[in-house]
Amino acid sequence: MTEIKNIISNNDMVILYFSNKVCGACDVIRSKVQDILEFYSKVKLIDIDGEEHIELAAQHNVFSFPLLILYVDSKEVMRVGRNVNLLELEDTIKRYYDMLF
Repeated sequence: MTEIKNIISNNDMVILYFSNKVCGACDVIRSKVQDILEFYSKVKLIDIDGEEHIELAAQHNVFSFPLLILYVDSKEVMRVGRNVNLLELEDTIKRYYDMLF
């Protein structure tokens, strides 16, 4: 947990991506998020297996997979789950990215 807090506080933009091994949607959405982040190289993506790290998932109020949390300047600015709107996600990332960098 301390390691995740350090990553969030030491990077301007961080995405925590909670998933599990048996979630087909998790793999598809992760791939699409990675495609988006090719244009935003300063955004750090942390992939977390929520079933292996149950305590970490619970501390972030993760109750289903996938769940993506976007942090900007150590503050949560977006939280989306299975029904992620990729255009909205990219717009949000771009807006903050353009302000920071």
